[in-house]
Amino acid sequence: MLKFIKNIIKKYFIKERIVPFYVKEVSSNLLVGKSALVTGGTSGIGLAIAKKMIEAGCCVTITGRNEDKLKKISSEIKSEYLVLDISNLDDMYIHLDSFYKTNNIDILVNSAGYHGLEKFRCVTEKEWHKVMDVNVKGLYFLSQYVANKMIKDKIKGHILNLSSASSLKPSWTPYEISKRAVSGITLGLAQELIPYGIVVNAIAPGPTATPMLNFNDVNSPDLTWKANPSGRVATVEEIANLALFMVSSLGDYIVGDTFYMTGGSGTIDINK
Repeated sequence: MLKFIKNIIKKYFIKERIVPFYVKEVSSNLLVGKSALVTGGTSGIGLAIAKKMIEAGCCVTITGRNEDKLKKISSEIKSEYLVLDISNLDDMYIHLDSFYKTNNIDILVNSAGYHGLEKFRCVTEKEWHKVMDVNVKGLYFLSQYVANKMIKDKIKGHILNLSSASSLKPSWTPYEISKRAVSGITLGLAQELIPYGIVVNAIAPGPTATPMLNFNDVNSPDLTWKANPSGRVATVEEIANLALFMVSSLGDYIVGDTFYMTGGSGTIDINK
């Protein structure tokens, strides 16, 4: 009886919180001599991946639309930066042509993304295009541009796309639809580019402690996410550790795959 009462108190009256924890660093020289372009590299998962790659010896260029923010972040993490709006193809090509005059790319990480706020029955055409222009069009045409440069220069490189576990959900928002498209693009590019030694894969995180989910403070005292079987969100460092593996020579035999990092979300029934 006492045990039953304690369980009731714990379940309904005591709020459990999962606080930030130490994620084991994957330190290595895996990317020494490599150069990478990371879109969406000023925050969230893109920033974490950029940091991890730099630690592994890579020369990283982060991209974004806000030059002031790019300058600040690149100074902090010791990277290069490129002002790039991947939703505007004409502008994107001009900046890339200039960039390639003095640079080359062995690794492309497509991390830039836009979630959108409108829900089905209220989705506007403007919102649809904002999501698709970044998540699908920009990713596709940037990958095509970089892949053509890799082929021309005989670079056996990597392209890593950031998808989402939302790609597995019934697709009633532009974001979910866009991430389903990313899964298809990943498979298609992998098939087209592996004959040239260019490896294409994707990571599809579940809920992650990023500004997209209003985790604006990286030192947030609470990572709890009760809808997830693991009971928490992922940290960006966890995603970055896998990304480092996948864009290094260790991941060369992984081709066209999407790795889901969800904490069990969508695969485990928490009500069972």
